[in-house]
Amino acid sequence: MPDLLDQPLVPTIAGAVLLIAELVAIAYVVAYKEHSTSALAWSFAILLLPALGLILLVLFGRDRLPRRLAGKADHTEAFRLRLPDESAADAAEDVYEGWGGVSQVARACGASPMRAGNLVTFLATGEAAFRAVRSAIAEARHHVHVEEYIFRNDKLGGELLALLIEKAKAGVEVRLLVDAIGTTGERGLFRELRRAGGTGAIFLPLNPFRRVFAPNHRNHRKIIVCDGRVGFLGGMNVGDEYFGLGLGARHWSDAHLQLEGPSVHDLQRVFVRDWDFAAGEEIAGEAYFPIAEPRGTAHVQVVASGPDELVNSTRQVLFTAINGAERRLVVSSPYLVPDMALRDAIRNAALRGVDVALLTQGRPPENWLTYLCSRFYWEDWLRAGVRIFEYQRGILHAKAMVADSRWATIGSANLDNRSLDLNFEIQGLIEDPETVAVIAAHFDGELADAREVTLDEYLARPFAMRVLESVVRLGAPLL
Repeated sequence: MPDLLDQPLVPTIAGAVLLIAELVAIAYVVAYKEHSTSALAWSFAILLLPALGLILLVLFGRDRLPRRLAGKADHTEAFRLRLPDESAADAAEDVYEGWGGVSQVARACGASPMRAGNLVTFLATGEAAFRAVRSAIAEARHHVHVEEYIFRNDKLGGELLALLIEKAKAGVEVRLLVDAIGTTGERGLFRELRRAGGTGAIFLPLNPFRRVFAPNHRNHRKIIVCDGRVGFLGGMNVGDEYFGLGLGARHWSDAHLQLEGPSVHDLQRVFVRDWDFAAGEEIAGEAYFPIAEPRGTAHVQVVASGPDELVNSTRQVLFTAINGAERRLVVSSPYLVPDMALRDAIRNAALRGVDVALLTQGRPPENWLTYLCSRFYWEDWLRAGVRIFEYQRGILHAKAMVADSRWATIGSANLDNRSLDLNFEIQGLIEDPETVAVIAAHFDGELADAREVTLDEYLARPFAMRVLESVVRLGAPLL
């Protein structure tokens, strides 16, 4: 009897099944993708790369969240109810209006209020940031909470892990939360920490048999809280690259914030909600939320965004700030691929007479796909008067925005679809003349060292570059 695999019937059936799967997948993206460009990009990927396109859709194309992940938003109110003093503080500070209505928009999207009485330290280098982090951890007496997208087990990561282990052995509660994709080899990190009495957890493990499997939604937040009194957030992960170490290392430009004062409670809330979701441990009480004494004069608002929100709060904050700028707007983002509304807002700010400067990665970039995709949109911006600068001294990783020398934000979110639609991110919004002036001066210096791209230069770029930009930008919703 001839083998069925030798008969044409089998490949015919296989082809038919693949075609049906493609049609179902395309129907899915058309029905559930909010943006038409995303639906088109996925449809082309499925048609041009049938089997691979389907696999990528299953892994990275599902915007609808698993039920348990969608319910993550419920933790916000649950923790608020367990912390009546915090709820009272929220009500008392709701009246603060701030600059440009940004604070009100953030509050309407679920963020904590803009709180007064904070001391903010801007950390622009890896050396300064990790010196401050090590000092805060060394001084911790009750708990150290660390949440990182990337925690490398290299020289710097090893030093920080050793300090965490030392604190755990001394009786301090140490909790380390890392992302499953951003951090590899986490089991080794956790093994040593757990032996010392600390705890580790993975955010959304890559296990398709678990109740929650969402590989496209990553925890990109960088948070450290010590004793509920000192907190850190921004763009810096834990790795040797921040000190110019490692194979092929280059100068690394980033931005981080150290917070002291009432806003640390809001940062702590983000961590305990994420920890509860990942580790199943509820953390509450005065030991984690001590009485928040004023430490400075800065107003600070902590904004946590992610795919568990109906409306992405970080995106709305940035959109509002761009539209509210009257004199000057400086944006730093290594991945500069905003959606159409944000692109229009940046262009219109320049048309209104605002001095708009965009600082992004130069060549060779950290990521060629996002670099090429970003360049496709530059002509529209350049013609409107937007000034675009390519970083030259190494890798630009800072995610920041400064408006009118009155308001600034620093955090983990890039100006792209992944940060503003798919990932869990954290931002610190600042209103304080001294702090904003320091941040503005830093980025003015970065712009002075960068290379400005002119419209004539851009239009004269090689034909091959134009083709690459055009092809890559078709996948913009997927980046």
